[in-house]
Amino acid sequence: MTPRASTIEALAEAWWQRCQAHRCASGRADADERELLVHALGAAAGGLSRLFGQVVLPSGDPGSPKVVSGTISPDPISPQGAPLPPDATTPAIPIERRRTLAAAATRWGARVGSPVLVVEQLVQLRGLVAIEPGQRAIARLIDLTMINACRGATDELQRAAFSDPLTGCANRRAFERDLERELARCARAELDLSVVAIDLDGLKAVNDTAGHAAGDRQLVLLVDTLRKALRSMDGIYRLGGDEFGLVLPDTSPDDAAVLIARAVRMGAPSFSWGTASYLSTGCAAVAELLAVADTDLYARRRVMRAAPARRRSRGKPAEDSLRLFPEEEGASRQSLRAR
Repeated sequence: MTPRASTIEALAEAWWQRCQAHRCASGRADADERELLVHALGAAAGGLSRLFGQVVLPSGDPGSPKVVSGTISPDPISPQGAPLPPDATTPAIPIERRRTLAAAATRWGARVGSPVLVVEQLVQLRGLVAIEPGQRAIARLIDLTMINACRGATDELQRAAFSDPLTGCANRRAFERDLERELARCARAELDLSVVAIDLDGLKAVNDTAGHAAGDRQLVLLVDTLRKALRSMDGIYRLGGDEFGLVLPDTSPDDAAVLIARAVRMGAPSFSWGTASYLSTGCAAVAELLAVADTDLYARRRVMRAAPARRRSRGKPAEDSLRLFPEEEGASRQSLRAR
């Protein structure tokens, strides 16, 4: 006797198996969202008995599915009733059910993460639905589901394209996009804007001594602390490796220094920083303003590294004061004098 799909889980499994047979399955990771989507679709249709007339269940060979006649048992929480009337007299779907269906479709689409796979899989779901004459409303429900699921997948793709997966902050592509927009706004309204370049100090040493997982924790800690210290309108971006950038709208260099000092007080891991503002530099290009901020960062770093060396050099011969940077410790005094 041929088995029947009598539950939502069995229907979701049949849908996934069919997608797998057509090589468009996104994987098992979306199982929960897939079942919620089928629940919401059945509820919006007024009961699963109205929605599904037959289900294709794979028979072990993905290339030769079986057709199981008979209706799916209605969801216990869904209202029962007669088949949908013809399209012209189909009652309006309650707004709550439409919203639930749209939310479920968006979540599932975001988990799939590909508009192409969303369309291909929902085509397979539509193939499982027996749409009788006059029941085009069910087809429209699936089309509505496809629209919302594609929107969720597209939004997820955009988030992936403009965010850093480790720290959760935006990436360099987003930095260039947002800074260009802010510079255009500043040019129109004659407002100021500051860019802060940040380097996390000692990341290589942490990776070499404690492992890359410890280095990753330092990166995440820096971003989390900056989020707490900065304002909601400020942007945090990971530019690459241990390099970060901040976009601070309506902020002067002095105000930027106040925000950085707040992050230091809140326990951020040691970092070097430099700043550049739109009004003080006159730079209207993204690359130029970032280059000025980088230059300021390296200048501040040289001062910070020189200060301990100068303190150590008091009471010692003047030739020892030539050695300012840790990386110069192995250099000979003659080579330092030659500089």
